[in-house]
Amino acid sequence: MDIWYSKIEENHLDKSVNWDIINTESLEGWPYISPDGNELWYTGLYMGTPAIFRSINGTDGWEHPEMIISQFAGEPTLDRDGNLYFVHHYYNNGIMIESDIYIAKRVTGK
Repeated sequence: MDIWYSKIEENHLDKSVNWDIINTESLEGWPYISPDGNELWYTGLYMGTPAIFRSINGTDGWEHPEMIISQFAGEPTLDRDGNLYFVHHYYNNGIMIESDIYIAKRVTGK
């Protein structure tokens, strides 16, 4: 699984392109782009388990992603205040027992 993108050119979508700064040899999926278009959040793998990564659209383009939440977290979504919602999966002996929705509140400057 990889993340692909297309650009709108002259009122039509260009050919989809593999997002090479984001994609690795591993899994990337379930992307979410913030309403302002400056943050890409997605599920990737860390140590063989789902984790949440973020890439920032900086002045020189999209930056290399950073891991935000590790192990058994995925499907990120943000609300209009920048709070992160995600799914956490709980496993016991290799069997998924439950999935819960978590929220990580964005802290602003004091």
